[in-house]
Amino acid sequence: MSTRPKASKKTTARPDGNNLGSSSANIAANRGIHTTSGRAAYGFGLVLLACVTWGFFPIAAKGITHQLDAHTINFYRFAIAGLMLLPVLIARGSLPRLVSKSSTRHNLRLVVCALLLVTNYFFYIIGVQHITPSATQILIQFSTVLLLLAGVFFFGERLSRRQWLGCLVFLAGLVIFFYPRIIAMVDGFNDYALGMGLISLAAISWTGYAILQKQLLLHFTSSQIMLVVYLLGSLAFLPLAQPLSIVELSTPGLLLLLFCGTSTLIGSGSFSEAMAHIEASKASAMLSTLPIFTILFMWCLSFIPGFAITPEPLTSLTLSGATLVVLGALMVALKSTSKS
Repeated sequence: MSTRPKASKKTTARPDGNNLGSSSANIAANRGIHTTSGRAAYGFGLVLLACVTWGFFPIAAKGITHQLDAHTINFYRFAIAGLMLLPVLIARGSLPRLVSKSSTRHNLRLVVCALLLVTNYFFYIIGVQHITPSATQILIQFSTVLLLLAGVFFFGERLSRRQWLGCLVFLAGLVIFFYPRIIAMVDGFNDYALGMGLISLAAISWTGYAILQKQLLLHFTSSQIMLVVYLLGSLAFLPLAQPLSIVELSTPGLLLLLFCGTSTLIGSGSFSEAMAHIEASKASAMLSTLPIFTILFMWCLSFIPGFAITPEPLTSLTLSGATLVVLGALMVALKSTSKS
C-alpha cells in the first residue's frame, strides 16, 4: 500500500516517456477523472494478492458465524484492520488531512465511500450464512461486470469486441453455475435464494464503493482512504456488535477472527492501491478468479478431518459455469493495449 502523500491534488498520473499518453492523462486529470500510473505489473500483483486473501475469507467467515454474530465479526474486521494501519501512517507522518476549507466535498465522499463498504460487509457476512463459500464467490463476481461497466461509463475506458464478448461469456457462466438453484427458486423463495439476494446487494454496494474510492485517489493515498473507511466502519458496527463475546471463542475461532481482520487490511488495501496503477476494467476482470481460489481452498480443506463446511456440489454443469466465468474474465483482462 502506498503511504506517500500526493504531490498534486489534480493528477496521480506519472510520466512514462510517452508524450501522447502523458497528455491524455493530464486532460483526464483536469476533468477530475483518475488516471493510472502505468505500473501494470505491480498493479496486477496487488490484485492477485487481494484475490488469494479474499478467496479464503468466506471459508474463514463461515467457520465462525456459528460462534459470533455477523455484526460482531464485521466490527472486528474493521477494527483490527484500522488498528494495524493507524500506527504505520502515524510513524510515516501520512495521516489524512481532513480539516481544510477545500476538503469538505472530499470528506463527504469519504464518508459515503465508507458507508458503501459497510453496506457491502453487512450484506456479505449475512449472505454467506445462507449459501456456500464457493457460490458466494461466484455470485459476488456480479460486481466485476458492474465495475467493468463503470470503467467504461465513468472513467472513459474503452473495451474491444473481444472484451464485450468476454462479458457475455462471463454472464453465461453465472447463469449456468446457478442454473439448478434458479430452477429451485421458481418453486418458491427459499433460504438459498435469500443468500443469493443478499450477496447480489453486497456486489452492488461494493461497486459503488470501488467507483468512489478510485476517484478519491486524486486527493488521498490508498492507505489514507482505507484508514478512514476502517475507522468509520468500526464506529458503524459498534452499536450492533457484542465485542466481549470473543472471550467465548476457542483458539481456532480466535485465529479465524484474526484472519478476517488481517485479510480485510491486506485484501482491501492491496486492491485499493492496485486501482492507482491499472484500469478498473482489468482489476475487475482479475477479481473473477476469486472462485478458483475458494474452490481450490475448499477442496484442500476437505481432506482435513473435522472440516464441517459443506461445499457447493461440483457437477459437470457447475464446473462448466465456473470455467466460463473465469474464461470470460480473462477475455476482458487480456486486452491488447494497441487496440480499442
